[in-house]
Amino acid sequence: MTTSTTMSSLAYQSILLLTAAALCAITLQLSCKRDSIVIKNAQEDVVAPSVALRRRRLLDLNMGIELERKTYKLPFYMEQNLVDWDNLERSVETRDTPIFWHVLKSGGSAIKLMYATCYQITSASETGAWIEREQQEALARQQAEEAGSERRRLEGEDLVSPMEWVQKTIIEQWQVWDESAEEAPDNQQQLHVVVAEDGRKYVNVDVTTMEGIARASRLDFASSGLADVIFTPLLRESAELLLDGDNHKGRMFAVFRSPVDRIVSLFYYLQQATWEPTYNPEYASMTIDEYAHSPLCESNWMVRSLVNKMEGPLEPSDIAIAKEIIRQKCIVGLLSEMDETIRRFHSFFGFENDEALTCARQNFAVAGGSQSNSHKHPKLDTNGETWQAIESKNMLDIRLFEYAIELWHEQGGWLQNENMFD
Repeated sequence: MTTSTTMSSLAYQSILLLTAAALCAITLQLSCKRDSIVIKNAQEDVVAPSVALRRRRLLDLNMGIELERKTYKLPFYMEQNLVDWDNLERSVETRDTPIFWHVLKSGGSAIKLMYATCYQITSASETGAWIEREQQEALARQQAEEAGSERRRLEGEDLVSPMEWVQKTIIEQWQVWDESAEEAPDNQQQLHVVVAEDGRKYVNVDVTTMEGIARASRLDFASSGLADVIFTPLLRESAELLLDGDNHKGRMFAVFRSPVDRIVSLFYYLQQATWEPTYNPEYASMTIDEYAHSPLCESNWMVRSLVNKMEGPLEPSDIAIAKEIIRQKCIVGLLSEMDETIRRFHSFFGFENDEALTCARQNFAVAGGSQSNSHKHPKLDTNGETWQAIESKNMLDIRLFEYAIELWHEQGGWLQNENMFD
């Protein structure tokens, strides 16, 4: 082998070695860079959740502080004139008046009749005003008949038929009474107890309307002490005008029912109940589906009634206030648990009358019983469009009803702990 050949071979090998070394250096550099990227990404993966967690904790803390700052106060007259439901000290010192918030078609009519017939206590609702008017009409009829008989006796002949004379005299007498009632100042009118033919006792007022509540207030209903229990759908107005925060407070109680079931029942009831103030002749020709999609369909009546916002949009604070009212003030009953509801009311209000309780449970504890105000109507498919239409308009009432169920269980435990309920 020549010297030149040897040199060429060595040079070639050197080039190969240098190339290999360069490739190794490049590979090592890339590997190190890749490793640094992996490490960096791994660090980010570790750090990011930590930062997120700290941020979440800080957000939760801020939200908690904000919630603590944002308190929902009850309306003044509800706070002042309604006793907290679990305040037993006042009931020992004074006779607070039970005030039943009557949510229509939730069992309220049965509770009202139960106290009048089984417990035989004096109630304030709309019934007293009706009875007084019926009694006045009967008296006018009697006076007209007597006057007609006397007139015919003196004149010796019938100038008009007896029925015409009676009708004419009744109309004239009512005109005199209406005019005198309008002209007479409140201090010349008197509250008193009227008694129905079957012995039920009521104060001669109508506390289911604003006009009736205002009249009762002007006649010093609170200080009269005539009513043992009040039944009204207008809780806020009654708390403000029929009670006072100094000497005559009220104790709220109510029976709750699934809002959609209640609204369906109310619709079918009002199709026929021409005697009700809320009767609407349009209902008679409507189907339940037409009603559900019409502006006539109820929309969160319970929440609206409690927060005094019967029209317009509702806000999150409205449901919060409504919940707070029933949490603080209301002894909760459930239509689906009517027997236990009756027993709880009996124990809580101290009506120590075992015979009355037996009467109440036998006649009013079962839905559709002989003394209930229930009526048969078609059932609504809970998965159907009509049900969903009613449900969508009453989501806040549904939330309030679900909250009432929670309170029902909590209050049951409290009553047992206080040895007030077996």
